[in-house]
Amino acid sequence: MRFKNESGPLKLYAVAGTQTVLLSFDIALAKIDTKNFLGFDIRRTDKDGSVHSLNGTKLFKSLMNDITVTDPKLKHLSLVQSFFWKDYTADPEQTYIYTVTAMSGTALHHQPLFASTIKVRTEPLQKGKHSVYFNYGVTGSQAYVKRFGDTPVNNLAPKKKEEALAMLGRELWKEGLIKFVQQANGKKFSLFGAFYEFQYPDFLKEIKAAKATGADVQIVFSAQPGQNKEPKANGTLRSNKQAIANAGITAICHPRTKANQPHNKFMVLCEDGKPKQVWTGSTNITPAGIFGQCNTGHWIVDSAIANKYMKYWTLLQTNPDLINLSAVSSTIQPDTDLKKLADGTYVFFSPRDLPAKKNTTPVHLSNYAKLIDSAKELVCMVFPFNIDDVFTKVYRKQKKYLRLLIFEKAAQAKSVKSNDINLKVTGGAILKTPVEEWAKEVSSKTTVEAGILYVHNKFFIIDPLGKDPVVISGSANFSGSSITSNDENSMLIKGDQRVADIYLTEFNRLFEHFWPRYLSEILPKNKNQGFEKPLDETFVWHKDYFDPKKYDKKRKDLFINMQGAVKG
Repeated sequence: MRFKNESGPLKLYAVAGTQTVLLSFDIALAKIDTKNFLGFDIRRTDKDGSVHSLNGTKLFKSLMNDITVTDPKLKHLSLVQSFFWKDYTADPEQTYIYTVTAMSGTALHHQPLFASTIKVRTEPLQKGKHSVYFNYGVTGSQAYVKRFGDTPVNNLAPKKKEEALAMLGRELWKEGLIKFVQQANGKKFSLFGAFYEFQYPDFLKEIKAAKATGADVQIVFSAQPGQNKEPKANGTLRSNKQAIANAGITAICHPRTKANQPHNKFMVLCEDGKPKQVWTGSTNITPAGIFGQCNTGHWIVDSAIANKYMKYWTLLQTNPDLINLSAVSSTIQPDTDLKKLADGTYVFFSPRDLPAKKNTTPVHLSNYAKLIDSAKELVCMVFPFNIDDVFTKVYRKQKKYLRLLIFEKAAQAKSVKSNDINLKVTGGAILKTPVEEWAKEVSSKTTVEAGILYVHNKFFIIDPLGKDPVVISGSANFSGSSITSNDENSMLIKGDQRVADIYLTEFNRLFEHFWPRYLSEILPKNKNQGFEKPLDETFVWHKDYFDPKKYDKKRKDLFINMQGAVKG
């Protein structure tokens, strides 16, 4: 949900997801430019009256180096030198009051200039047609180290392991995947799933338990060699077939072989034979998918959408060839100009656009690129693997609005070459050494063994703070093969501000986690950048937030101009 308080000199704006709140501030330059303006102090008041500082951990250099400052509280005195901040410690469906105070003075002695408050309500975890779930995975690395050290999850004591998995899985695991399956409780229910990697024993136990209640449970799984490998030397399971056999559910599982990659990750819940709900997203049923790399789950309560998934699944479970499945995919939702869609939810299944033509971009992929190119204010996109040429061409264009891209690897991020200052890219780089006051971190390979270590989400957002935001989310990697030769599903949701707010706040959490780490990797010789840059004491840090050509000003304007904000 979106909020604003423009009643005083210091104006506040907020966008709330389920567990993240984005905050933006604005104030007339004349009110701070000659006032020895140091930064902002940010506090959150919870419903029980408790107050929490949200200030960062960066320090003023003079305090870091001044040996006469012996008080530990002064030693760690910090402010926020940004007109944009974020709260990653919020809980769903809670009311918070944020107090933001502009401070002047010296590093050691701060005086308030202006203060303002904004009342914010976070989104419920589950509400209406669309509910969205995320894990922490690698972006919880600092919290993981603080609580569990650098010990891999599987080497923790049983109780600690349970705590670690609960933290890394966030709401994606128990509140999402498990809760969805547990609805299939009794003979009146049916559960039909299609999965690429289907291996995590605790989830397969839930599938078996649902079947034991009398529910009709059927699973299509990838029987391709890539998802059915021999276990590693340490015994790590890598086979769908073996996991299914170990769980004792072979009789209800159907192998899928006639696709390049049977890449779906969805379930359909039926009641009294009628499709009612869908679970989809990017999450494979493996420890890495649920607890390691960053992933998304999307829960839909809508009979019309569920019927479309059921029609697709009904053919899928017969192991059809690509041409026959493509005919059904294209019938459920034909290719169309995505820029002209009315508000609503649209489902696209693959394979489609067959027969595939050599050296030709599939129509549906081109339609994605045209939709991105039609944006007016902001594009946010995640590329877990390589970027297709059709998108590279779009992002090489000069645009006046911001475009933010996240890649799994730094090398992939570097491949997007552009002189456009409005295009920002990052990869899943990780700090190799601790710097200043930051905790030592670990990668997802240390916490949960994985092939993809950092970013596995598959979604993008067009103009999320506008009146008619667009969110695309599902299993597809936005590649040619994901359109023409894989089993895939993706949803396009237009005009739903709740959905856009949740995806935007999560995208920002990911981007803000990886970006300074990425910069530290690509600019290793550039000192005083990213994490290592101390707080400014020359009173010029705020200039970029008033320069219309700069990223910081453009981001500030997004919040000032956002649609649908209510008084907070």
